[in-house]
Amino acid sequence: MKRVAVAISLMVFLLCVVAPSAGAITMTKPERRVLTLINRTRANHKLHRLRMSASLERASRSHSREMGKDGYFSHTSYNGESFSARIIRFGYTYKGCTCWKVGEDIAYGSGGTSGSATAIFKAWMKSPAHKAIILTKAFRRVGIGRATGSFDGIDGVVFFTLDAGVRR
Repeated sequence: MKRVAVAISLMVFLLCVVAPSAGAITMTKPERRVLTLINRTRANHKLHRLRMSASLERASRSHSREMGKDGYFSHTSYNGESFSARIIRFGYTYKGCTCWKVGEDIAYGSGGTSGSATAIFKAWMKSPAHKAIILTKAFRRVGIGRATGSFDGIDGVVFFTLDAGVRR
C-alpha cells in the first residue's frame, strides 16, 4: 500500500513540474468562456464542437493585440493584410488540402459588462453574419484571442478575435 502512495505522489509531482508540450494552448478565462459558449450553441444546433488550433489561436491573439496597440477595429490588419492571409501566415495553410475554409469574427467592448466574454458572444449571436461564422457546419478548429488596448480615444477596450476553419 505504501508503494502505491509513493507512486501516486511521484506521478502528481511529475505532472506538476513537466512543462507543457510546444503545441499546448493556454487560454485565458475569457477565451475559454467564449469557447464554452460557442460549443454549447453548436451542440444545440447538432453541430460538431470546435477544437482549438495553435495556429488559429496565434493568428487571433495577434490580431486582437494589434487592434488594441494600434487603436483600430477591422478584419484587415494594420498593414493591409487580409484576415485569410494572416491566418495562412500563422500556419493554418491550405497546402495539401482538398478543402480549406476560414472565417473570422471580431468584436470590442469597454467596461466590465460590454467587454465581457458573455457580452461579446451575445453580440455575435445577434448579428446574422457573425452568427453564421459560429454556426458554419464545416468548421472544426478555432482560435480565440483577447487583448486590451485603446480605441477611439478610450483606454481599456477589450478586443476579441475568433478565427475558425476547416482543413481536409
